[in-house]
Amino acid sequence: VLFRFACNTTMGTARSIPIPIPKPSHLQNRLSTLPPTHLIALTSLTTALVLLSLQQGPSGLSSLSQSLRQWIRWSRRLGPSSALRYYGLRIAKCLPWTKRRIRNELDEKRDAMVRDAEAEWNELLDDAAKTEAQTHLFLPKRTSDRDGILTLLTEWSRKERELWEGGRASGAIYHGNEKFHEFLGKAYGLFSVANPLHPDLFPYVRKTEGEVVAMMIHLFRGRTSRDDDDGGCCGTLTSGGTESILLACKAHRDRARDLRGIVSPEIVAPTTVHAAFQKAAHYFGMRLILVDVDERTGLVDVDDVRRNMTRNTVLVAGSAPNFPHGIIDPIRELSELARERGVGFHSDCCLGGMILPFVERLQADGRLDDVASRPDDDVDVIPPYDFRLPGVTSLSADMHKYGYAPKGASCVMYSSEELRRYQYFVSIDWTGGIYASPTLAGSRPGGISVATWAGMVHLGEEGYLELTEGIIRTTRAIREGIRGENGIDGLEVIGNPLSSVVAFRSTSPKEVNIYGVGQAMAKNGWNLNSLQYPSCLHICCTNLHCGKETAFLTDLRSAVEEVRAHPEKYAGGSAAVYGMAHSIPDATLLEPIARGFVDALFSG
Repeated sequence: VLFRFACNTTMGTARSIPIPIPKPSHLQNRLSTLPPTHLIALTSLTTALVLLSLQQGPSGLSSLSQSLRQWIRWSRRLGPSSALRYYGLRIAKCLPWTKRRIRNELDEKRDAMVRDAEAEWNELLDDAAKTEAQTHLFLPKRTSDRDGILTLLTEWSRKERELWEGGRASGAIYHGNEKFHEFLGKAYGLFSVANPLHPDLFPYVRKTEGEVVAMMIHLFRGRTSRDDDDGGCCGTLTSGGTESILLACKAHRDRARDLRGIVSPEIVAPTTVHAAFQKAAHYFGMRLILVDVDERTGLVDVDDVRRNMTRNTVLVAGSAPNFPHGIIDPIRELSELARERGVGFHSDCCLGGMILPFVERLQADGRLDDVASRPDDDVDVIPPYDFRLPGVTSLSADMHKYGYAPKGASCVMYSSEELRRYQYFVSIDWTGGIYASPTLAGSRPGGISVATWAGMVHLGEEGYLELTEGIIRTTRAIREGIRGENGIDGLEVIGNPLSSVVAFRSTSPKEVNIYGVGQAMAKNGWNLNSLQYPSCLHICCTNLHCGKETAFLTDLRSAVEEVRAHPEKYAGGSAAVYGMAHSIPDATLLEPIARGFVDALFSG
């Protein structure tokens, strides 16, 4: 039918074709008004969907239907012209002559970016570090003096500290006190050779790891073995938030495959979840379905999540708070939805998880009433996000952020030991013996676990409450300084951030380029995070920012005025990169450039 109407539309002699055409229906009349290109695209899409449904069988029909709904929503959001340009570019990438040209142009841009990045990073080094004497691309032929090496490293450490100790970098360094860092370093050094893979050789490392997990479970209101006969909540230490999320996704995938026979597992989550969920889907053969959030509030609609769930859904995820905007997802509603459907729910507390429990304590004691948005209501009350909710089956939190531990310390927790066992890897028939490991790594640095334990025991609840109060006061001063009655003209805060992150965007992008504002702030020493969809910046406040909120707001106001008055000065750098990402129809073209950036990290 579509072919006949394509003929009617594109051929002037269509009436002479000896094909009997019945009286046109309403659908046929609608189709006959479409341009030939639309008819061809519709025919191709219909044929592809039929073939895919036949190939995948009945179990794949729901996924195909869901994919079609996502495609329609995406096309509407993009607009007809941008959608056509996107598909036109995708087709062009498949043609030999255009594919070669696109690849050559991207290679040139990647090489230029690598050169610029290397030059920028090398500028941060002193002249001595660039000399042949301090450059080692091969093993030295002779042993080197230990004292000389330590003297050199001490100098390098001092120079690096100068880059961040001023408290103008978003996130990255969460405590900043030199004596506290020395204390953690000494604790690490005492166990620098320890490997938790050998508990018979390092029993005290095993002890500290178990106690850190227990403290984390208590912090996030988990049931312990003393509370339940089934073992209660449990967990393992990992190298960071990404590994914690990867392991949680793997555990839910393997459990669903074992108990429900699901071979095409899916994760449903808001678009603002951490990229580690994309990595997990890529690594473990899962499908990640991202649901849009409200542009004003930054919150996801629970009904939208429900509509995107299928029989293949094994995990729903949310953030408390999310990295881009510092917004806490509706964890209560999302986890209850997952529980109703009989699937897992992961609460990602990697960024602010170690700060939220203490914010709740401070608010309960009234110690933050004077910095609330509106003290007469509950707009700033932290919604539940942890194991208090029966639908939460796993939770991740980083100790190396607001737990103030050395880098490489995170914890993934589960509501039951049965679920945690699906995280493990076991090989019974390896020639090296029976092998079992709890996380992605085999050998792990025991020194990090011990230093994490030392930091948590040293600070205690009193220390964490004191640090949290200073950080939250700073964050809310910045939040209200941007959006309050005497706020900054041209900027608006995204949603109502309740923890330590404040994201803001331009109210008039043509007048004030938000990435240009970031560049102007960089000239004053501020290192902010650039984000996209929507275009915005954020600052992740840490202990180093305490007392600098006035300086930040003054510089931010000046930066907005500078960009508004001289937009041409701020058209390069991140403004150019993100501008290109938003202007090209197919953003996947930027992947080679992003990979080139990673290449530059390891160039000698």
